[in-house]
Amino acid sequence: MEKKKLIKKIEKNIGIKKVKGTVRSINAALGFFIFLAFYSIYLNHSGWMLSYGIIVAAVSLIALALFLSYRIKLQVNLNNIKKDYSKYLVKPVAEYYFEKGSFSRTGGLTEREIVSSLMFSDGTEYKYNSCNELKGIYKGVKFANSDMTEDCMGNNFHVSGRIFEFDMPTKNINPIIFTTATAPIIEYHHSRVHLINPSDEKIRKMFRVYAYDEKEADELLTESVIHKLRELVAQQFGKIIKISFINGKIYVFFTTDRPTYEEYFTKKNDVKEEMKKVRNEFNVVGKIIDIL
Repeated sequence: MEKKKLIKKIEKNIGIKKVKGTVRSINAALGFFIFLAFYSIYLNHSGWMLSYGIIVAAVSLIALALFLSYRIKLQVNLNNIKKDYSKYLVKPVAEYYFEKGSFSRTGGLTEREIVSSLMFSDGTEYKYNSCNELKGIYKGVKFANSDMTEDCMGNNFHVSGRIFEFDMPTKNINPIIFTTATAPIIEYHHSRVHLINPSDEKIRKMFRVYAYDEKEADELLTESVIHKLRELVAQQFGKIIKISFINGKIYVFFTTDRPTYEEYFTKKNDVKEEMKKVRNEFNVVGKIIDIL
C-alpha cells in the first residue's frame, strides 16, 4: 500500500478530517447567509424591492438558524471524539512499515519472560508488566518491542522503559548481561549469573557486567562487540540501558519518561504529524538492529 493511500485510509477510519471538512463547509455557508441577511436589510432600508428583501431576510434567517444549530452539534461531536490511537494509527503503520509487522496494545512479554532476560532482579518483591507490543522483521531480524514497568514493593521503586527482543544469536553459550553504571545492581536469587570484573578497562568504566562464566564474557568482548556496546550507549536512548546476550537472543532495555504512544487520537492530532512521531519510535528498532 502506498503511503498516500495509507494516510487517506487512516484519515477515513478516524473520521476527524471529514467532520472538520463539514464544519468548514458550514462556516462558509454561514458566511453566505449572513451576507444575504445584511443584503436584505439593505434592500428593505433603501425601499427598493421591499417584498423581495423581506423574503430574502426570512429565508436567510431560517437557513442561518438551521446551519448554526447543525454547526454547534458537529463542533460538540468533534470536541468529544476520542479514537483508540494504537488501533487506528500505530497498528496500520506497523503493518505498513515492517515485514510481518503487527501491534497490540495489550500484548507484550510476560513477567516470566522479562525476568528470564536476566536484566532485572528476580525477587518476589519485584513486579513487571508490559504492553504496547510491536512485532515484525527488519533487515531479516525478527524482533519484538514493548513498553514495560518495573515496581518494587519494598522500597516504592518504579521504572518505566522499553524492552526489545531480537533473534540474533551470538557465540556465547551462557548468559552475559551489561548495564550502565546508573542502573541499580541486579539481585539474582534463582540464577548462577553474578557480577564480574571484566578484564577490558573500557567496559569496566561504562558497564556493570554479569555472567555465569567470566572467561566466556571476556571472549565475547571483541573490539567489534565493544564498539557496538559503546555505540548503543552513545545513542542516549535513556538514563539506564541494559543489554543481555542469552539463549540465542539479544535483549535491550532503556528507561523512558512516558509511554511510547499516545492513548487517544483527538481533534488536536493530525494524521501526517502523528505518523511521523510513530515512525520515529519505530526507527529506534532499526537503529538498534543496525548497531548490533
